[in-house]
Amino acid sequence: MSQIDRSNMIPDPQQPSRHTGGVQSPRPIAPVRSQQHGPSNASQRPNQRQYQPHQQYRQRTAQGGAPTQGPSHTRAANNRGPADKRTSKSGTPGGKTALFVVLGLVAIVYIVGVVAFSQVAYPNTTIAGVDISLSNASSAATKVNSAWKHYKLTVSGDNFSWTYQPESDDPIVDGEKAAHEIIGKNEPLLWPSRLIASLGGKTDSATKNGSIDLKQDVDLSMLSDAFNQKQFEDDLGSAIDEFNEGRSGTFEATSSYDEKAGKFTVEKARSNEKLNREHVIKYAVIELASLAENVDITKIGNDAYEPLNGTLTDDQIQAACDAANNFLGVNVTLKLNGNDAGKVDGSSVLQWISFADPAKPTLDTSQISSWAAEFANGFNTVGSTRWWTRADGKQCAVEGGDFGWSIDSDALAKQVEDAINNKQTGDIEISYSKKADTFTAKGEPDWKAYIDVDLSEQHARYYDENGNIVWEANFISGLPGEDATPEGVWQINSNDGASTLIGAKDPKTGKPKYESPVSYWMPFEGNMIGFHDATWQNDKSFDNPESYKWCGSHGCINLRLADAKALHDCIKVGLCVVVHS
Repeated sequence: MSQIDRSNMIPDPQQPSRHTGGVQSPRPIAPVRSQQHGPSNASQRPNQRQYQPHQQYRQRTAQGGAPTQGPSHTRAANNRGPADKRTSKSGTPGGKTALFVVLGLVAIVYIVGVVAFSQVAYPNTTIAGVDISLSNASSAATKVNSAWKHYKLTVSGDNFSWTYQPESDDPIVDGEKAAHEIIGKNEPLLWPSRLIASLGGKTDSATKNGSIDLKQDVDLSMLSDAFNQKQFEDDLGSAIDEFNEGRSGTFEATSSYDEKAGKFTVEKARSNEKLNREHVIKYAVIELASLAENVDITKIGNDAYEPLNGTLTDDQIQAACDAANNFLGVNVTLKLNGNDAGKVDGSSVLQWISFADPAKPTLDTSQISSWAAEFANGFNTVGSTRWWTRADGKQCAVEGGDFGWSIDSDALAKQVEDAINNKQTGDIEISYSKKADTFTAKGEPDWKAYIDVDLSEQHARYYDENGNIVWEANFISGLPGEDATPEGVWQINSNDGASTLIGAKDPKTGKPKYESPVSYWMPFEGNMIGFHDATWQNDKSFDNPESYKWCGSHGCINLRLADAKALHDCIKVGLCVVVHS
């Protein structure tokens, strides 16, 4: 197409439109295309965008050039492209602006907070018990100086409690120094976190971080000259000493056995620890220096106590408890002739565990032997005094003899020791060297059927278990003096019939003092004293209760022949014989 043809395609702004319907303004191409991009593009400076191609047309015409439509379209499109891209991101600048505004406000608030908490105390802050929340140093000092007498310091923990309250008429707190020091520790750059913490609860005067150094030098600058540090330490020390009086400070069975748990525990063992006087006082002074109101001694852990025996750790105490608990599994009932006589269980064993080596508890066999001897003594009746009322109503008492209970304490100790080591349960029949017919209480008769030999009456009675007389007879007892019949509770040792009684040797002749054949020999004290027939006695002498004084025996109970035979026929070995006056 020729140049002239191309120029005819561009409307002349000075000529009216050829379209019918009246005169219209020229309609450049650029604005028409821009409408395809939406309302936002059409709204941005439309006059300038619409007429820009025609200005170029005039410039080119004035310069004598022949304007062309193609370049005009290209430039218009190129000019619109970048403008469209910027417009499509119209939300981003607004979002960034809002973010910057928020950040700016946060920064302002933070700076305001830094400035504020450089000068005022956090909420819930106290000095010597006085609330100085959000007060500046001057205001806080005024409050403290006017109300310092409300201050008190309580030292407590693990059942210990002691309270210090100043008695001085002069203030012990330097309000101005205290206020400046407390606010000076505000860490204003960290005020958001410090503020949140303070709002969550009461803030102590001092900030505690990590473990407490008990060797540190204590700055008491917040206290005035009216504070008597020596009196404070002496009073607290006295309270600690009083608390320690009930604690042995050693690891031992009686202090580490928990009765509710039924075993040894570390917690119970440590309840016997003594407070470390020096450490507790030092910690209290450290807290007092910051005018705290409460001192929890548990916060210094093991430093609050003297170690048990000076060496044991918690792990060692646990190992010792475990070893001691191994002895507690025993649970046996002690039987005496089938009757319950006692019990050995975990609680019994406590007194027999030795902690001579605290980490390695052992059974103290000497303690078990001592217990067995004491236990046996409570049951042994051989030779003891016994009281009873005879069937005819006579009240009697006797001491001595060899009939009754005699427990072998050494054998019993060995039985119990084996039971503990084997964690035995059930019954143990107590070992004894002698036994009676029954066991009631010590001092009461422990026989059933018996021969009552009444020396004052010179008459003997054989009672059965029900108190009925089976046999009775008069007798002649031993001559008073060296040959007197021995009193006591005895038993028949043999009943073999005929025998020859041989006396002791006469030192002058070297021969027995006597040799007396008898038909019935029934000894009860060994084989030396017993019942027997005495045909050499005058028959009438048996009916005279005084005859023993001049014709008495060498200690035996002399009987008529018929009475001796009758007794021989109705008794058995082991029958109890009670000789009394």
